[in-house]
Amino acid sequence: MLEECLVLENGFSMRFSLQDGGRYILSLRHREDALVEYKGEGRKHLRSLRGRESAYQFKSVEKLRYDFERDAEDALRQG
Repeated sequence: MLEECLVLENGFSMRFSLQDGGRYILSLRHREDALVEYKGEGRKHLRSLRGRESAYQFKSVEKLRYDFERDAEDALRQG
């Protein structure tokens, strides 16, 4: 298991968690509220943007990281 949390300014934080069996969570939070969250377990992959959840088509780790970073940057710009 690997877990990392980055504390950003103004109450924002990013969390990365990789667990056994290929499970993962990447999230951007403002205090306790999840603004962006990507979760995966087995064949089920989900993306949540400001509480609106949708299926996510996982293609590669690189694409997952790119998509998460893009959504996180957009959320940080919006505040």
